[in-house]
Amino acid sequence: MRKLYLTVTILFAAGVMLQLYLAAVGVFSDPEDELFAIHGTTGRIVLPILALLLIITAALAKAGRRTIWLSALPLVLLVVQTLLFVLTGALFGLGPDDHTAPPLGATLMVSLHGLNGAIILVTAIVLVGRARKLVREGRPASPAVDGGADASAQVPSAAPEPVADAAADPAARR
Repeated sequence: MRKLYLTVTILFAAGVMLQLYLAAVGVFSDPEDELFAIHGTTGRIVLPILALLLIITAALAKAGRRTIWLSALPLVLLVVQTLLFVLTGALFGLGPDDHTAPPLGATLMVSLHGLNGAIILVTAIVLVGRARKLVREGRPASPAVDGGADASAQVPSAAPEPVADAAADPAARR
């Protein structure tokens, strides 16, 4: 399950990087080509599905409480991505096709979309690192230690050392 979680985190991170590329393609292409629509579709369908899979696979991999909660953050941030457009439209009376000369406030508010996307990418990269660590450790995370996020901080239980038998070992008698 941990390898599956790692795979999903890598796919999500790659999807976010692809999303940044698709945004650039949309911005720098001819508007009539409608290439920006690919960015929108990826952000509304592909990334939310991968974000849900992040949460599910983190839980199934027993990744630890903190890692599971951190795995839920991308889904929340994806909802914020859409809310930025909805709230900007509601506050400034703009529709989906009102791209010419929006008020400065609307531009500044909707531009938070890019910053939020950067936060999603950083979160995805952190999750890949945590998933790689889980795969390397190969043992279940303990909720008692750092919410299970740092199971490597646990001291492995050692077998008790045998007590020397004084009758059997002459060196132990001295």
